Amino acid sequence: MKQIIIILLLALNVKSQVMWQIKSNSSQKWYYQDGDEFNGQAIDETKWKFGMPWGSIAMSQDLAFTQNNIHTGNGLASFITKKENISAHIYDWEIKKDYLAKSGKKVVDGKYDVDYTAGMISSKRKFRHGYFELRFKSNEEKGIWPAFWLFGGEPNEEIDFFELKGERENQIHVDVHCPKGCEDYKGGFLNLKKNWGAWIKTNQSLATGWNIISGEWEEGFVKFFLNGQPIGYFEGNFKSSQFLFINTSVAKNGEAFNPGPDESTKWPNSFDVDYVRVWSKEDTTYTTKDRYKLFEATPQTISNNDLFSTDLKRKVNFVYNTTELKGELGTITLLPVFYNKYSLSIAGKNLGNIQVEVMDKADKKVAGFDIPENTEYYILDLSTLPTGPYTIKLKVLNQELTHAIPVLNSAKFGDQN
Repeated sequence: MKQIIIILLLALNVKSQVMWQIKSNSSQKWYYQDGDEFNGQAIDETKWKFGMPWGSIAMSQDLAFTQNNIHTGNGLASFITKKENISAHIYDWEIKKDYLAKSGKKVVDGKYDVDYTAGMISSKRKFRHGYFELRFKSNEEKGIWPAFWLFGGEPNEEIDFFELKGERENQIHVDVHCPKGCEDYKGGFLNLKKNWGAWIKTNQSLATGWNIISGEWEEGFVKFFLNGQPIGYFEGNFKSSQFLFINTSVAKNGEAFNPGPDESTKWPNSFDVDYVRVWSKEDTTYTTKDRYKLFEATPQTISNNDLFSTDLKRKVNFVYNTTELKGELGTITLLPVFYNKYSLSIAGKNLGNIQVEVMDKADKKVAGFDIPENTEYYILDLSTLPTGPYTIKLKVLNQELTHAIPVLNSAKFGDQN
């Protein structure tokens, strides 16, 4: 049976996971390039490294990233922070002599005593340009510092799709870092030079439901989105390809992103991730196995009504470029969830009703679906169709979006004329 399916996939030239970035007058199709649905019982170590590519110690936070602080199950990856004292291995290049002199702490036999542990994974491959998205649920614990970001060196080139703080539960921080053009950015009052980046308020706490943060990195700009809606625009270039990071962490008083935790902070606590996906404007997957991925539906996290829970409360003028972002309306993602079923995830506002037509290879309509306005998640059940190639047509905002898909119906092999 498995061999038959693989032969069919090769014959049908399967490219069944795509996302459309919906704009007011046009749309951009993105192809699935890489990512993780976290449906397994452990982190996929062919994709991810535990900790950072260069080590696992954040010395100025007295924190170590450890494999034990990442739990998987029920289609989720949970990144845990703990208040615990351990003696962790530290590399020479992780040692900050200025901090040791200030704190009075010591490195003994290549070990450093930390007060906290946290979870982090970093990609084993580097990325350059694309659309990056993460579905997450945060927490409201003071001093906890989750993040989703890219880092490539060159030196210190970095794109922070978000940084969060537990005590700022209804805010997202977006930022970029680079040698020139980021800390020397013109904008704001009187167009004065200042650092680019801002805290952006949301209507609801990021701990009460699931939300999707995403970023489009292209030559000359980065766009930032919350649940399909634009929240920021940075104009500038980055020279290096970059690693992708997902982590939680602990801030420290007097250091970056202070304040740190206090007696009200509950331990351990969790930053939960449903999926991370990386999309490309070109189909850059090369094998049949990579081309056709079964994205299992995870009822623990996705239903018709809880794909995302909050919206942008107000625009931050300094990071929100109305001219560049006014046409961005949302995204529609098409994924296979079984051989004869496909899901549509719809993030954004004002997309109206969406009509779906399924056409056979003779361009004859064989199925149709009418998706009401503000639906967030919908399953297209094609189980009655014979095995063969089909085309899905989405009609949204006077646009027609098309994509070729296969139906692999074991009960009806060879039935399609």
